[in-house]
Amino acid sequence: MSKLKNVVPQNLTRLWTAEDEMMTWATKVVASEEYLQDHLELIEAYMDCVEMVRRSEPAGNRHIALVGLFLRTFDASSYCVRSAMSGNYTGSAMYARDILETQFLLSYLMDEPDRPEAWLSSDPRTSPEEYKPVVIRKYLDNRDGFVEKKRMQSYKALSTLGAHPSPGGLELKRDGSKAIHSGPFKQRDTLEQCIQEAARVILPLCEMLHKYTIAEMENGSSMSSRLALILQRTRMKYF
Repeated sequence: MSKLKNVVPQNLTRLWTAEDEMMTWATKVVASEEYLQDHLELIEAYMDCVEMVRRSEPAGNRHIALVGLFLRTFDASSYCVRSAMSGNYTGSAMYARDILETQFLLSYLMDEPDRPEAWLSSDPRTSPEEYKPVVIRKYLDNRDGFVEKKRMQSYKALSTLGAHPSPGGLELKRDGSKAIHSGPFKQRDTLEQCIQEAARVILPLCEMLHKYTIAEMENGSSMSSRLALILQRTRMKYF
């Protein structure tokens, strides 16, 4: 045991301890705002439904592809919220961007019966043109009759803030006085915005998951009943 005691440098353990302590402050912020509590409940209900789908062990390549992608968003959703509530707002934006891109891919794949299997069997080394993010966004915009390219705008905004090193991304490292921070720090407005963004990118996934369970899962109605109720409440109150 003594050999393991100092394996992790103390500076790292102090940093992670500070992130854990930030959770106490963030929890108080969430407790003070009903809409933040509602958003977190939506995210948790989505993740809970994804886990129930996983435990049902659906078979076949179609389900492997779709459930695998839902599980990717399960992980990203957890880290997105955890990062925000730990004072790591850049990390939250990075995971939100990942959720958004996976959301677009799922929407594309679920449009045609054979697409999930084709995507699963595709060779990532050849990078098929049809699966590129920009191609998928254009397809979805054409399908939905969207001409304002809001999908691209959301994707670029989250890329700038979190996924790509850029001057704009430094805003998530600044406090109210515009000082740049390392590690976790308290910034209430940014925390609230991160949680709102997490709910915004996860909301379409809730709708897709609900439709998937109803149409393709045994006991799907029971499996997604709580998610359906919270989804309805969210639409009525916030969207």
